[in-house]
Amino acid sequence: MVKDSWWSQFLQKTLHENSQGSSTSTSSRPDHTTSLDSIVPSSEHLAQSLPDLLLASHRIARTVLAGSHGCKRSGQGSQFWQYRHALPGESIQAIDWRKSAQSNKAYVKETEEENTQTLYLWCDVSGSMQWHSRPELPTKQNRAFLLGLTLSSLLLSGGERVKLLLPNQQITSFRGTHQLYPLAEQLTQSEASSANPFPMPEYVSPHAWTVLISDFLYPYEKLAEFLKQMAQRPSNILLIQVTDPAEKELPFKGRIQFTGLEGEEGLILSNNKQSSANYKELWTDHQHKLKRLSQNVGIPMLCDFSDRNAAQILLQAWNILSNKSNSRLT
Repeated sequence: MVKDSWWSQFLQKTLHENSQGSSTSTSSRPDHTTSLDSIVPSSEHLAQSLPDLLLASHRIARTVLAGSHGCKRSGQGSQFWQYRHALPGESIQAIDWRKSAQSNKAYVKETEEENTQTLYLWCDVSGSMQWHSRPELPTKQNRAFLLGLTLSSLLLSGGERVKLLLPNQQITSFRGTHQLYPLAEQLTQSEASSANPFPMPEYVSPHAWTVLISDFLYPYEKLAEFLKQMAQRPSNILLIQVTDPAEKELPFKGRIQFTGLEGEEGLILSNNKQSSANYKELWTDHQHKLKRLSQNVGIPMLCDFSDRNAAQILLQAWNILSNKSNSRLT
């Protein structure tokens, strides 16, 4: 079980109430059992669904963007853009010694480049992402893949660069529309890391964009530490939370057997008012904490539900990436 996560708190609270005389009996056979085979996609299934995933991302991309962005940012152009403090590990050739001689700090002179952007993309592939409440809905993982691939398609079609932050701490770079399929293959075939689920903040280049797509159902302290480290980097970050609609309301009727996807203990739950109230309380508290965290560290966050039109959340994300609604880039 993931210690101190919101789900573990709910599980502990429910089991405690059951032991105090709740009418729920774990020895009886539940009315409904959620099979892992029905909710966790296999690697073969993901491979078969890849063409459909790419087709959907192309279709949604056409509805999101009809032009290109042209905001200026640091790059390899010839015109001066700004001075900034040199970072640890900075190349000596990059330091502007004339500017640095005027103070006791090392400075780097940046030039401007138009229409050039690097996007670092991380899609959470942990066990909780491999879930959907109804067969007609995509898993949260497939939804994250769709969002990530669509954003990648928009950038690659503009001649820009996408770098995948993979669970094994490797980084793979892609540029050009012909690279979308290899990017999709590598993204959908990545597997969760038991050591550290988050990418290393120091791997992200300065002034780049980083998009983190996850359900963010991690213990709050670990998530807060990671986002604070990311916020300290001189780069721009966007969080996209992917949620199944059932995770908000717990709409199941009858008695349901839940099977843990990340080593949690199983749970047979009666749809009584107290269990539903406990769940909603913990879920609301988790969402409030996540929202406050993103505000405190200055990272915008978008919330996506897997039963809604993906173009809506992608349009908001693209407006932020295009510097149309994010003051951090102006």
